[in-house]
Amino acid sequence: MTAFVFHPFENHNGRLALENVDLVDLSDKMGSPLLVVSENKIRENYRKLDQAFRKRYGKFSIRYAVKSYPNLAVISILRQEGAGADCSTPEEIKIANMAGIPHNRIAFTPNNAHKSELQYGIEKGVAINFDDIPQMRLVKDQLPEVVSFRVNPGVGGGEFPGIVTAGPKAKFGIPVSLVAAAFREAMKYGAKKFGMQMMAGSNVLDWNHFDAVTKAYFDLAGKVSKELGIQFQYLDIGGGFGVPYREGQKELDLEKAATCIVDNLRNACSKYDMEEPVLMVEPGRSMVSNSAVLLGKVTNVKSYDKTFVGTDIGMNLLLRPALYGAFHHIVIANDLSREPSGEVDIVGQICESTDKIGKDIMFPKAEVGDTIAVFNAGAYVSSMSSNYNGHLSPAEVLVGKTGISIIKNAETSSDLVKGMIMPEHLKN
Repeated sequence: MTAFVFHPFENHNGRLALENVDLVDLSDKMGSPLLVVSENKIRENYRKLDQAFRKRYGKFSIRYAVKSYPNLAVISILRQEGAGADCSTPEEIKIANMAGIPHNRIAFTPNNAHKSELQYGIEKGVAINFDDIPQMRLVKDQLPEVVSFRVNPGVGGGEFPGIVTAGPKAKFGIPVSLVAAAFREAMKYGAKKFGMQMMAGSNVLDWNHFDAVTKAYFDLAGKVSKELGIQFQYLDIGGGFGVPYREGQKELDLEKAATCIVDNLRNACSKYDMEEPVLMVEPGRSMVSNSAVLLGKVTNVKSYDKTFVGTDIGMNLLLRPALYGAFHHIVIANDLSREPSGEVDIVGQICESTDKIGKDIMFPKAEVGDTIAVFNAGAYVSSMSSNYNGHLSPAEVLVGKTGISIIKNAETSSDLVKGMIMPEHLKN
C-alpha cells in the first residue's frame, strides 16, 4: 500500500516530490521545519475559479483573502493572475500594496475596527465593507465613495463550528432585518454609491450550499435596491470555496457552484429591476491551501498507554487542529510505501496537552529521523503561527518558474526579542 498524496505533490520512488524536487532532500538541506509552496498550483487554482465564473458573467472580480497566507510572493503571484486583495486590517492593506496591488483593487472588511483604522481605509481609497451600523457612524462625516455593509444572511456553512462565519450565532455582519435601515442611514449621511458583502461559508464542498445562500443574499439585495431606489456597484459573496483535506473527499464542483450563483444573481436583477453589479468573491483557502506542505522531522516515538510520534511541528506552526479540531493529512515523506501499523497521535514540542497535529490516526511505524509532510499547509498555517515556547518560524520556499526561491527566511533567536526594550534599572 502506498500513502496517498495530494496533487501537485508526487511519489517519486517512495519519496515525496514536487516538480522533480525531492522534498526530503530539500528539507535536509534547508533545515526542518520547512514550508514548501507550489507556484504553479496557486496559478492553477486562480485560473480554475476565474474561468468558471468569467465565462458565465463578465463583470467578475477576485479579491484574494490576504489573511489566509500574507506572503508577498504569494500575493504577487495572484496579482499577476489578475487578483485584487481582501484585507481585514490596515496592515494587510499595506502588505497588499507592497505586493503591487493598488488601492482601487483592495476591499477592506474589518471587524470591530477602531475609528482610526476606518479612516486609514477611507484616506487610501479602498472599498470598505462595514461590519455594523455603528462602525459606519464612526466615520459618517467622511464616508468612502462606495458605502458597503457586511450582512449576515442567516445561513452559515463550514467544516467545523469554529470556522462558520454566518448564521444566528455568528459575530459577523448585520442581520437581514436591519440591512435596509443600514443603507437608508448611509443615504442620510450623503452616500450615493453602494456595495454589499457577505461570507458564504468556509471550506464548503457542496455546491448546493452556494445555491441556497446566494439565492437568499441576492434576493435581499434586490429588495433593498427596490425599496430604497439604489443600485449596487458590487455584490460580494465572500469566499468559502472548499478544498479536500482528506483522502477520498470530492472536490467542490466549481462549474455547478458558478452556474447557480450567476443564475441567482441574474434572476434577482430581473425580478427587482436591478442593474447587474460587479460580482465579487474573496477566496483565500481555495487559492493557496493545497499549494503547500509543511515538512518536519520525527524527534521521538513513545508507546506506553498510547503511541505518540513526536515531531518538530507543533501547534505553534499548525494551530488549526488544536484550535477547532481541524484535520490535516500527514505522511512519512521519505518512505511513502511504508504500511500503516497502528493508531497514533502525532504531536509537537509545545508544553500543552492540545499540541497534536494528528489525533487517533492510522500511521506507519515512525522512526526518529523520518521526514513527515503535512498537506494543505498553504492556508492559515504561516499566518496563524506563533513563537510560543520560544520556537522559531521556519523558512518558506517557492518551487516555481525559476526553480527554488526562498520567500521567507527562517527566524533567528534575535527575532524573538526584536522590539523588546530592557529598562536601565534591570541591566545589572
